[in-house]
This record gives sequence, structure tokens and C-alpha cells, in this order.
Amino acid sequence: MDKYALLVRMNPKHWPIWERYIQPNKESHAWFKIGRRIHDEIQAGLPVVILGTNNMGVLAVGETATCTVFCSDPGWEEVAPERQAECKEARNRVQILMHGLSSPIPIVKIQFNSTIASLPKIARETVTWLKSDEYNAFMTLIHDQ
Repeated sequence: MDKYALLVRMNPKHWPIWERYIQPNKESHAWFKIGRRIHDEIQAGLPVVILGTNNMGVLAVGETATCTVFCSDPGWEEVAPERQAECKEARNRVQILMHGLSSPIPIVKIQFNSTIASLPKIARETVTWLKSDEYNAFMTLIHDQ
């Protein structure tokens, strides 16, 4: 499989927390669980696209700042109390440097691109792989905006 970049799906019900991290034209770092991804395959410097699901659109781009690290989320105290125990658990995580887009790329624009149209609809884990053509399709939409 062509494992070129990572797609991070942002759940809109957690947006109030993430809105502090993903600001237009600003950089920020955050830790994400990698789920069932093979930890040795995720290295620092991988391109990343942050996709807000449920019609939020593409919110940010960036790159992995670390390889996979087995740790708790260093920002666990900032999450809602009902999620803190989960965030304190040591898991395979990767730190991502995100650059917030000046304005989100609407889902409708993604849906008109046959290469990536299905990605917002498919229920998958938070972190999944993007093929090089999928990543390039996202970047074309971003550069055309």
C-alpha cells in the first residue's frame, strides 16, 4: 500500500477543545493516538491532513513532529473530565505540528474530487493512511482556495 501521509479525523463533538489548537493561520502541536497503525511505520516528518468530520471540512495541514511514542496524552488535564482517564492511559501516540488553514476546505469541494470523495464519509479510526494521490488531491484543493 502507498502509505504517504496521515489523515486525522477530528470529531466535531470535541471541537470546543480542538478549536484552541486549530486556529486560522496559527501553528500548534497536539498528540493523537495512532490506533491500529503499525507504530514503526510512523516517523517524524510525515505529511498530515486534519479533516473535521460531519461537514467541518479540512481544518489544518501539517506533519508529524515525532515518531510513535508510548505515552499518556501530555494535555490530558485540558480535556473534558469524562475523557481524562482515557487520555491518561499510555497508548501509542504521535505528536503532530498543525498549521490551521485560513478557512476550512468545505466538504462539498472534497466530494467533487473522485480521488478523495469517500474519505469524509467512511467511518474509520481517527488516524489513517493517505495514499500519495489522495494527499496531492487535498493539497490541490488547499492551494486552489
